[in-house]
Amino acid sequence: MYLDTVILIVPKVTALYEAFQSSPYELRTVALSIDDLYLTNAAQRQLASANKNNLLLQHRGQPGTHELKLGNAIFEALENGERNIAIPLYDKSAFSGQGDRADTATWRVVNEEGEEPVQVVIFEGWCVGFRPLSDQELERKWMAAKEETAPGYNVGRLRLHSLEDVKAINNALRSYDEWTKCV
Repeated sequence: MYLDTVILIVPKVTALYEAFQSSPYELRTVALSIDDLYLTNAAQRQLASANKNNLLLQHRGQPGTHELKLGNAIFEALENGERNIAIPLYDKSAFSGQGDRADTATWRVVNEEGEEPVQVVIFEGWCVGFRPLSDQELERKWMAAKEETAPGYNVGRLRLHSLEDVKAINNALRSYDEWTKCV
């Protein structure tokens, strides 16, 4: 079974999910958030500790703070129509808001025996489909942000981080191409 990847930006993933599952489409659908693929709390703490000076890696959210192997395994299993695929859940309230992956007993299972295989995968999240910049383009944008400091000029947060720290996120983003290769 081959899944075509379609990325749609919609205000409510639930509405899209319900539309695909309802008449006239009646397609077996699963929604997966990139948030559900965050590193475990222990792994995130290790990442933060190993990158103490990079504020972008001190908390979940940026590229580099997700478990790529888990995501790859899930997408491969869905593409191959495998049975009993566990879809992870992430509990953002765990550890006083630092978050952790929910117990596997609470994960949703798709493609159970007797069910038709999933036909549509909705993969959503703020950086889904983002592509890394070349090192030259990244440095150009970072330098421009550093130079734009006139009063009232909103340059965002890029200028608050070192080029090395921003490069670390950009380099991590290269690994996410496997998830969005069909986009």
